[in-house]
Amino acid sequence: MDPFLISAVIPTKSNLEGLKATVETLWAIDADRIEIIVVDGGGCNATKSWLLENQHRIHHIRSAADGGVYPAMNYGKQCASGQWVWFAGAGDLPHAATWRAIFDEAEALDAKCALHVFGVELGDDREGGVPARYPARWDSSMQWRNTTHHQGMLYRRNLIQSRAFDPAYRVLADYALHLALWVEGIPVAVHGETWAHAASGGLSRAFRPSLYREEWRLKKNALTGWVKWIQPLWLTGKYLAKRISQR
Repeated sequence: MDPFLISAVIPTKSNLEGLKATVETLWAIDADRIEIIVVDGGGCNATKSWLLENQHRIHHIRSAADGGVYPAMNYGKQCASGQWVWFAGAGDLPHAATWRAIFDEAEALDAKCALHVFGVELGDDREGGVPARYPARWDSSMQWRNTTHHQGMLYRRNLIQSRAFDPAYRVLADYALHLALWVEGIPVAVHGETWAHAASGGLSRAFRPSLYREEWRLKKNALTGWVKWIQPLWLTGKYLAKRISQR
């Protein structure tokens, strides 16, 4: 049996307070069954000092310049030894009650499933036009919106280590991977509980034209038929709706 049930991979850069909050919440849940992997993009001496002071409680640390969030996630997942892998940005917080319920009844994570999908909550400081909660979804809605976020997902280790977040997508590499997995039809379990609270300021919540151009690029590679070719019109409408909601 693997010593860790969950490996938590945390890419971070210049966000020490957020990193502390995420790591300390994980320690409080189950310090023995959660493997913590921190991939620090460097540039902050305070972060390096804190990581060194706590290296006896953090299982793998890398602190060096890297290519951004998704290369850091790719590096971190290959270090994982837990049965399941979770990705969190610095400041994202696991929902303690749901995590403890999973640890109390580990068979709730059906090993026949490659993914477990949970809900994600956002705080009152979330950006305009962003809902307070993303319920767990793994369905055709993914063709239209980024409805399933990595903070609410547990990936079976051998699945995620055999795949990669494509760094050609600087903002939506997680969406690109999830959409490809949905099209592939891998076994997934969907749970109604909240798994994490996502911090504000995520890459995908800066609603610039470049975000929608990237979304079109990834959908061209994943979708087929009329759903694929209606996307430019759909994405234009989404962008305009976001602009209006943020006024």
